[in-house]
Amino acid sequence: MDSPSFFKIILPSAIIDKKLLLPPNFVMQHGVELASLATFIVPDGRTWEMAIVKRRRDGMKMLCRGWSEFTAFYSISHGYLLVFKYKGNSNFHVRIYDPTSCEIEYPTGDPTRRPRYHHGSRPNEHEEGRSGGRIGTIVGKSFEYICKKATPSGKRAILAAMKYVPGEFANKYLSPNCSQMKVRDSSSSRGREWVIRFSWRERGGLNLGLGWGAFTDDKELEIEDICLFELLKPADCIMKVHIFRASFYS
Repeated sequence: MDSPSFFKIILPSAIIDKKLLLPPNFVMQHGVELASLATFIVPDGRTWEMAIVKRRRDGMKMLCRGWSEFTAFYSISHGYLLVFKYKGNSNFHVRIYDPTSCEIEYPTGDPTRRPRYHHGSRPNEHEEGRSGGRIGTIVGKSFEYICKKATPSGKRAILAAMKYVPGEFANKYLSPNCSQMKVRDSSSSRGREWVIRFSWRERGGLNLGLGWGAFTDDKELEIEDICLFELLKPADCIMKVHIFRASFYS
């Protein structure tokens, strides 16, 4: 019988939160035999221990302690793909693929030695908003918004209190004379558009205002959904938004 296997596309939340959710179907079939520690066996000969914990709200299982050290050692970030082959007794063979879909070149040297990782800031570090969401990776003329909290009323819209565009992006690409942005829906054939007003922050970046709540309501954003904002016309502050639903990756 073939070993059960699955893959995980790495989202920014897996790096920021230092946790990786195991696929629900895999947990349903094999969760009973999973111990509190999992062992990753990588093609370079190294082995890694990961703590497995249950998520309180639904009992699903996640990798936590040991996961951040593993991702740091192999420079795993958003867009990487990991293929897991379960060998039983909480042991997994793991192969790592970069965003080009090619398997990485694994580090050479003594597999029993691992370099120390300094948990300091990195280029394009993810920024935390006051509430409601996180700003993810900034790549060229685009940035990500990662939904974090839903409204207390139970609506699926995300709190507008976050309303924050990173200074690195805004100061580099947006005209200081602009006071509003137009956001176009990439999934709409009719070119659905929202106008969102904003104000410039003293330390750089933007605070989004009128129109942001309507956008989040209309798109019915949920926790861990990702909005990728792509700048189309800097002078006119026109953006296209691509939405990746968390439910698709879970």
